Amino acid sequence: MGAPQARVLLEDDRLDVEWPAAAGTAACAGLVARCRLRDGTLHESDAWAPAAGCDERFRARCGPLDVELTLRPLDGCVWMAAEATALARVDVAQVIVSATPRWLGADLAWVLTNGYQSWDPAGHLPAAGGTRESWWTIALAGDGGAGIAGAAVEARACCTRFAVADGVLSTIWCETETLETRPRLFEGPAGTGWRSDAVLLGAGPDVRATLRALLPRTARPAPATVGWLSWYHFGPWVTREDVMAHADLLARDELRSLGYRLVLVDDGWQVAYGEWRSNTKFPGGLPALAADLARRDQVMGLWLAPFLVSVAADLADQAPDDWFVLDPSTGERAIDPMHRVFGPMHVLDASHPGVRAHLRDVFAGLRDAGVRYFKVDFLYAGAYAGLRALRAGMEAIREGAGDAQLVASGAPLLPIAGLVDGCRIGPDTATPMHDFETGVSAPAVFGDEVLAVARCAAARAMLDCWFRLDPDIALVGGNLTLEQGRQLVTIAALSGGPFFAGDDLTALPPERLGLLQNPEVLQLAGGAAALPDWEPVHGNVPPTHWRRGDVLAVFNWGAEPAELGVRAPGAAGARDLWARSELPDLRDGTPLTLPSHGVRLLRLR
Repeated sequence: MGAPQARVLLEDDRLDVEWPAAAGTAACAGLVARCRLRDGTLHESDAWAPAAGCDERFRARCGPLDVELTLRPLDGCVWMAAEATALARVDVAQVIVSATPRWLGADLAWVLTNGYQSWDPAGHLPAAGGTRESWWTIALAGDGGAGIAGAAVEARACCTRFAVADGVLSTIWCETETLETRPRLFEGPAGTGWRSDAVLLGAGPDVRATLRALLPRTARPAPATVGWLSWYHFGPWVTREDVMAHADLLARDELRSLGYRLVLVDDGWQVAYGEWRSNTKFPGGLPALAADLARRDQVMGLWLAPFLVSVAADLADQAPDDWFVLDPSTGERAIDPMHRVFGPMHVLDASHPGVRAHLRDVFAGLRDAGVRYFKVDFLYAGAYAGLRALRAGMEAIREGAGDAQLVASGAPLLPIAGLVDGCRIGPDTATPMHDFETGVSAPAVFGDEVLAVARCAAARAMLDCWFRLDPDIALVGGNLTLEQGRQLVTIAALSGGPFFAGDDLTALPPERLGLLQNPEVLQLAGGAAALPDWEPVHGNVPPTHWRRGDVLAVFNWGAEPAELGVRAPGAAGARDLWARSELPDLRDGTPLTLPSHGVRLLRLR
């Protein structure tokens, strides 16, 4: 990976990892193992000693566990994994390895954090001021971007969470987020063994490049996807007539020529959650809808929440109790505590073979009906039954969907890598609101949703190694300003993932529809993910400069107009893709005037 070479040092009983050539020595010093039992008891390791027969393995007693830690220097990083053997009967919630991260001559003042699942926050936070948690990946860096990074290699045996508190970096192996306060990692009598998934640790002058080099390459090749999605304007009130009106519009040359071919019918088409057949708003069913779209050279996409089952669905009555996640406090079928807006939902447990067969059959049947793109939502619920159950369920869905695209949402991120084509990497952009007096619905934002979308897209740009990144849709209507719409279109076009319009296109004013019809912007959809500059600031404001090859986006996230000096070393002019005009005098440092919540999109010369 071209990063500074690492070494592992055991001196007396102290265990350190160092990168001595990292522009000043970087280190994770004083490694300590800990285990947290499910009753809350925390044990800490005693002195480290070499494990017999291997100079990469180190052994310590940690309460009721004998822990062996493998630290294997590789090309610029260290491969770390833990094994534990119970010395008495145990019920373990977490196995932890902690160390003090150091960078000689620099303060590791910032933490680049990642969330557990799609909608969780991500961004850069000050290292001081409390515990900073990050799932799957982490980076600690100074103001200049140099620092130490860590990343889980996979999520098959366990989940990996990182934490930074009081100057200590901890790697925490645990179970998925379930309905229990402290989910079980493993249990058993004396002699019971457990092994973690591996983590890679690295250091370098550009911590995000270091982090990216640590990530496994599991992304599946997928075509560029451009289309329209029903949720944000029509919500659950969508009808077949709404869908076909947009199909007719997308079939016109001005949109068809830009690649708009996918029509994604979101929540509202089904009888109920768990009863995945079309309701009375879609006469003729899905095969007839898919055929109508195919006659327009369009492809049907469909939304599902495969692990959720409404208490009103037939499946809730017909399936046995062992198909469902049980409430740990009552032993009865659990109700999902997160998604209640459409009534109580049970949760399928895909550790049961009958559930896996059911999921496989549902998706195979929908694919036979003509669906070639699936948006699979609320996948966090599938993890209530544990990591292995989530992966088993997703493998069944993948088998049933065949060659159709799978794009995940609300998903624990690393566990689904390699099983899906794309994944949401941020929160919903807006909320569909319905006026019951007029019968008209429209998208609405209530706060900093645009900032939250940008913040997550910036912090997770390197995750395109795992899957295509879906920052959410190119929304331009509702109560967004015109410039906020331009920002969202720019983010969607530069994300590398699917590009979806989400408004009622039949009623958009021309200046807003024009944001979705700029050919120079639409040409960017489906390419590599843009990489934002390292610009940590207090308040977790997204970076202003985002780059992809010769394309540079410059954002003003503020509520007031701003003049920003463009960082474009070597530039000798540019083309403004939004204005579709030349800027022959643009050079590094040239001031750009941006409106409030504005963006300039440039192709540098």
